[in-house]
Amino acid sequence: MKKNPVLILLMICLALVAIVKTSMFIGEVTNLPQAETNFVVYGLAALFMIAAVAPSEKGALFTGIKIVDLVSALGAYCQEHRDIMITESLQGDDFDQRFEVMDDVTDELPMPTLSITDLIKPGNSVDFQPTANALSFGAEILKVRPIKVDLLLNPTVLEKTWLGKMKKSSDPFDLPFEAFIMNYIAQKIKENLLLKAVYKGVYNAAGSTPEATMDGFLKIISNKITGLTIAPTVTGVITAANVVTALEAVYDDLGEAYKGGATEIKVSPLIFDLYGRKFRSDFGSNINYSGITMNRRVLEGTNCTLVREPGLAGSQRIIATPKENMVYGVDSKTFNMDIQKFDRTIKILIDFKGGVIFKETHTNALAVNDQA
Repeated sequence: MKKNPVLILLMICLALVAIVKTSMFIGEVTNLPQAETNFVVYGLAALFMIAAVAPSEKGALFTGIKIVDLVSALGAYCQEHRDIMITESLQGDDFDQRFEVMDDVTDELPMPTLSITDLIKPGNSVDFQPTANALSFGAEILKVRPIKVDLLLNPTVLEKTWLGKMKKSSDPFDLPFEAFIMNYIAQKIKENLLLKAVYKGVYNAAGSTPEATMDGFLKIISNKITGLTIAPTVTGVITAANVVTALEAVYDDLGEAYKGGATEIKVSPLIFDLYGRKFRSDFGSNINYSGITMNRRVLEGTNCTLVREPGLAGSQRIIATPKENMVYGVDSKTFNMDIQKFDRTIKILIDFKGGVIFKETHTNALAVNDQA
């Protein structure tokens, strides 16, 4: 149980008054010298105040961490907050705003597509003239693969970070130690997925990095270009001088049917900033100029939104497609967490599945440039 600071202060004040009174009384009764009387009284008072301010065993700030108790607390937290952990690490707005999210994908999920050639022709009441090979079926396959987290945790080291963070809080018990640990883990899983795996991933079963967990969108695009499924728009290296024409050229290569709906162009933070600054340089003096926007802005004169994508940092690739064409799949049912004591440390084991795919990769639905 935590101590009430107001009560502690009151107890200390009363103790100071009691010290003076007790010292005078003992001196009168025992006829001891004042120095010896003060030594006894002050010593007892010091012990009293230490007991008053010292945290109880239950409310201790983990100054003597019991590994067994912490393992139990972590396990209970994970069980109670499993859905929150899934949302914070694998789903939520950060994913919904970027992709079409599909849950409960256990292994492979076909993404069927149907292409139809031109159908109408001049009327003829005599002859039946069906269009040959009018329908063409295809399917991209969303593949989710097992992904794991193996973490060896030293609680005494992480405790210092927790205590430092809590110095800024009105109550250090607002964020329990076990919640602090699991929140950090959830945020790191999300960061690894969005910044390293989803775009830059190249699957390698023998790998040990976030990039090895899946084939990301950049790898899929590279494979489609190599297989001649899509032909990239030639832009050359993107610079401050050509960024506007390069983005517009990629947009122009989208099919007209897709331009009629909402589409997005995803680019690295550098290219996004180059576009904003170039636009400011060219049109900043116009009365209707609204300034550089953060993260999203409309590509001038289109129904297409230019999106700043941190996952593309370091890449010159421009990706133009509807948001719904970029699919991110997970299997929350297989999301599992296991907490184990290991000597003076704690093992945290987390398992889940994830993967990405484009629903459609023909030229009309997906336009990219020639830079990797």
